[in-house]
Amino acid sequence: MVRALKFALLREPLFQFLVLGAALFGLFHLVDNRKAEAPTRIVISSARIANLAEGFARTWQRPPGAAELQGLVDDYIRDEVFYREGRAAGLDRDDVIIRRRVRQKMEFFAEDASVPEPSEAQLASYLEANPERFKTEDLFTFHQIFLSATRRAATIDRDSQHVADALAHADAAVDATALGDPFLLGGEFQAVSQHEVASIFGDGFAKRLSMMEQGRWQGPVPSSFGQHFVYVTERIPGGLPRLDVVRQAVRREWSNARRLEAEQKLYASLRERYEIVVEMPPAKSAQVETSR
Repeated sequence: MVRALKFALLREPLFQFLVLGAALFGLFHLVDNRKAEAPTRIVISSARIANLAEGFARTWQRPPGAAELQGLVDDYIRDEVFYREGRAAGLDRDDVIIRRRVRQKMEFFAEDASVPEPSEAQLASYLEANPERFKTEDLFTFHQIFLSATRRAATIDRDSQHVADALAHADAAVDATALGDPFLLGGEFQAVSQHEVASIFGDGFAKRLSMMEQGRWQGPVPSSFGQHFVYVTERIPGGLPRLDVVRQAVRREWSNARRLEAEQKLYASLRERYEIVVEMPPAKSAQVETSR
């Protein structure tokens, strides 16, 4: 009976009106207290208005009219009022999205405020200290004779042996079309890196190629396509390029490293201002004992 009366009371419009009124009264009371405690000003500077107008122009490809600009200003004021009062009411607390955005803005501030233009000496030093980031790969030029796993499903091992015997004393001028099958990307590859070879034939093929001697046929080398016999005609060793060749890449990496360093320094200096207390949860075994 009492439960039924409770449900009836919750559905009563007058009761709902009173609850809503009490909530609004509490909110207005909080806002009034904020005004009494710390009256603040909202100043819309000419620079801010110019920024609003530029944003409008980027979106609509034209400057805003007088009424449109006034609407932008009014909307900005509305945002600022709700933002300030929301923070005063603590609505930003424990909000993961807001916390993450504020952190990102602090990190951007650290990056933008502390990355100077590097000198030639600094770039040269960074290139020398980080050769693995800029070193070029070896480049290979080679020919191949291809045996298709699809066409020769039943005879590929026997055919591979036949080709190996034919190539035992052959040079690069051998007629590949007479011994093998057509390959989609052709039979000759000019100055390709090991990474490019791996993207075509697979990692296993690329590793075998990197260990091959020049000037003789070798194989068979398996891939997902079938079997390959390879003749390496040239190998250009990779190495550390000159600064003038990779200046833009070095400058980009140097700037990124400086940004990360500046961010870490800012965080370290800010962290020193706080007393950090970490209350670890009890160990799982302790929880089990407690439950017993």
